[in-house]
Amino acid sequence: MNPRVSAMYIVKNEEEFLPFSMRSIYNVVDEIVVVDGHSTDRTVEIARSFDKTRKVLYCDSPDYSVNRNLALDAALGDWLMPMDADMVFYNDINEAVPRLIRNPHVDVYYCWFYHLMRDPHLMQNQSDHDPLYCREFLLVRRRPGLRWVGAVHERLAGTGPCAADSGLHFAHYGYVKPQREVFKRWVKYAMLEGKGEEAYGGVCPDTILDDRPVRPFTRGHPEVIAEYIRQKVGPP
Repeated sequence: MNPRVSAMYIVKNEEEFLPFSMRSIYNVVDEIVVVDGHSTDRTVEIARSFDKTRKVLYCDSPDYSVNRNLALDAALGDWLMPMDADMVFYNDINEAVPRLIRNPHVDVYYCWFYHLMRDPHLMQNQSDHDPLYCREFLLVRRRPGLRWVGAVHERLAGTGPCAADSGLHFAHYGYVKPQREVFKRWVKYAMLEGKGEEAYGGVCPDTILDDRPVRPFTRGHPEVIAEYIRQKVGPP
């Protein structure tokens, strides 16, 4: 019997990129668990529209680990795939994941991502394997004691010792949203880290990313979202 894979999403008001993210991993997972932070847009409707979505739970704890552990407890898979709605994978995931999860010697697979910035055709990466843009947990073998820890920038504790490179990439669209949305997220992070709202005092919410160094994103967008990006912003 083939190992089963559970995708676990933590979302809130993610209607723009969630459908593309879910389509990009749909063929390699057996179920999808979604923890929604009481979205006011179409996020939950979109999540439920996918046949593999087995459960939608509701929690908007300020501690991100609480939300992730809720999804972890609900997931049934032998392998776990922690996801965010702004992660969209390339089609090579369809061949890779069934092969990767059959390896009995690996406990965790990591992957790489293109950190898009301000414009979908710009990124911060210096290379395809920029160490700043490596996601530590793409696939995690289930084992007793797995737990998310940390209120923000949370980490998964209790994984097995053997980690390997999946060779996979995704495009990260969280920072091509309006800068005011990014600003709100950063203020929330600052509050969770105990810094207080004054951490961004005097910063203009609409230009907070303007000074970020970028370079052209030459890889091209994942197949499931390429046409949407073309229609939204045009070619590079």
